[in-house]
Amino acid sequence: MRLSSFSVLVDMKHFLSEELSVKVVGDHIYVHSKHEEHPEKHSYISWEFHHHYLITKGVDSAAITSALSLDGLLSITAPTAHALPALECTIPITHQEKSAVIGK
Repeated sequence: MRLSSFSVLVDMKHFLSEELSVKVVGDHIYVHSKHEEHPEKHSYISWEFHHHYLITKGVDSAAITSALSLDGLLSITAPTAHALPALECTIPITHQEKSAVIGK
């Protein structure tokens, strides 16, 4: 298997794009968002989201991009700086006593 990219998907449907921030600090990606509403004169509602993700070794952190879909899915992606070597192993095949198709 060759790993050619890094990808994170985050559901951010409760936040507007201007309320989101994505930044790289060292070997982590930090996602932060804060939403406040003032439905009445003397009260307010607030949602806040903080999360960080470890950047996989070999990922080109300078090429990290993020995009927010219309339905609020934030995708963070980056190519790897170099593809990891392919691993090879033999998978044993077991024999079952019954048909995989029902009724046969």
